[in-house]
Amino acid sequence: MSSETRSPGEDVLDLATAALRAHTESGWVVVRAEVLERVRRAFRPADPVLGRHGAGEFLLNGNVLVTELRPAVDAVPAASALAISCATDDEHRLRTVVVDVAAGFGAHLPSVGRAVRVAVLERLREVLGAAAPDGGSVLVDVHVADVRA
Repeated sequence: MSSETRSPGEDVLDLATAALRAHTESGWVVVRAEVLERVRRAFRPADPVLGRHGAGEFLLNGNVLVTELRPAVDAVPAASALAISCATDDEHRLRTVVVDVAAGFGAHLPSVGRAVRVAVLERLREVLGAAAPDGGSVLVDVHVADVRA
């Protein structure tokens, strides 16, 4: 744009933009990687997961499955789901569910882990039907990522 066609406000905007680009907030440097990772996870398409009901087989988006698992984990006493991810094989059969939880302070962590595992397997049977893996064919990996009061 030539200077004849620019409005006075555009010069101010250019100066403000240049000033913002020149200044990097120190806190941003610290949290940048985590923020970008959360954005990447939020917009990443999920692999489909195979399910089976009376009318036949179906594919369920992995993000939908995670949404179905979260309330089951949150219903476990002294557990709160922080993150859940699923992995499938080449034929879309569920192989791994990883659950990061915050456990209640003072809770017996092995018991919390077992209860979360049972809750996840029960919900998988409800959602995926006959294609739901049993406890031997899927790894439900529970990580205590935080402890809360």
